[in-house]
Amino acid sequence: MTLNGLAHHGPKLIGEVVEASTSDFLAQAIELDSAPPFGAFVEVASDDALKVYGVVAHVQTAGIDPGSRAIMRGHDDVRDQRIYQENPDLPLVLRTTFRALVVGFADAGQQYQFLPPRPARLHYSVFTCPEHVVLEFVGKLDYLQALLNAAEVPVDELLAANLRYAAACHLDGHTFLERAGRELAQLLRADYARLTSILRRCLTPIEVA
Repeated sequence: MTLNGLAHHGPKLIGEVVEASTSDFLAQAIELDSAPPFGAFVEVASDDALKVYGVVAHVQTAGIDPGSRAIMRGHDDVRDQRIYQENPDLPLVLRTTFRALVVGFADAGQQYQFLPPRPARLHYSVFTCPEHVVLEFVGKLDYLQALLNAAEVPVDELLAANLRYAAACHLDGHTFLERAGRELAQLLRADYARLTSILRRCLTPIEVA
């Protein structure tokens, strides 16, 4: 199994919170098309000791103005990157956003896998979780139930992407996936076909730059 490019060794500034609720938050990426990977762990810190942890469940690039839609800019031999070169205003009228499902929080250094007492704060920075934070967090797998219960997201794909991401932070990713598989087997004991489908996705070779 190849998991190159999924793990982050330290925190990386990736966005700013533009909407927030108890159960999720929406962030705008710092740069166009630079959102964290689907299934990645991200965090938002507050002014006190509270940090909110989320799993990236949706990424979108669209026009900044909700009333306008992007239109085709290519013509003749102007395609792909050349479109951006010939339209330097595009980064000013487009934005990349990502929505993260809240799966836990940390308070005074102690991690918890249930909803925090308050949402992430608007306009606060979003970072990828450092590798050691991911490893500590997935020491328990209670948060998988929250992902299974998520609405309006491709739950099975999200679970598999998140487990691949977490496995990439381990020296022995296979051992972690075996443990996660046992946890999922308990949660999905009445749906063997679905369990098998998710586990196959966890073991699919992937490359992410």
